[in-house]
Amino acid sequence: MTLKNDTMYQLKISKEQLEVIAKALDLFSRVGSGQFEEIFRHPTIQKRQIKGEINHQYIDEARRHLDVVKRIAMNLESGVSIGITVADEPNRVAYDIYQVIMHELVRRENPNGRTVHHHGPMQWSEQKLPEISMEEK
Repeated sequence: MTLKNDTMYQLKISKEQLEVIAKALDLFSRVGSGQFEEIFRHPTIQKRQIKGEINHQYIDEARRHLDVVKRIAMNLESGVSIGITVADEPNRVAYDIYQVIMHELVRRENPNGRTVHHHGPMQWSEQKLPEISMEEK
């Protein structure tokens, strides 16, 4: 079953859920652009590192293995990634949605801020930027 491009969905979620979605989209777009090392920023892995449950020696070894996977899967060397402008479409879509969410979150928290997310999101994918709104209780 294929959906028409004009099919729209609405999802009602909490701010905390929206923040998790933003983090997941950011990670998805980064890994898809060759930034495999970003998996170490996943909250579960960071928590285990902070608690000392993961030996730093193993983290270094895992990073070396990820560099090998990166060379095989993406033909990229360590420290190199693909820019979002030339990344595959799913990565650009994820990044566009991430930008929209972050713009909304920072705009509501600090309307006069000057961070990168205060500026309107740029469209990188072929998809129309999604719309986001907040429903007051």
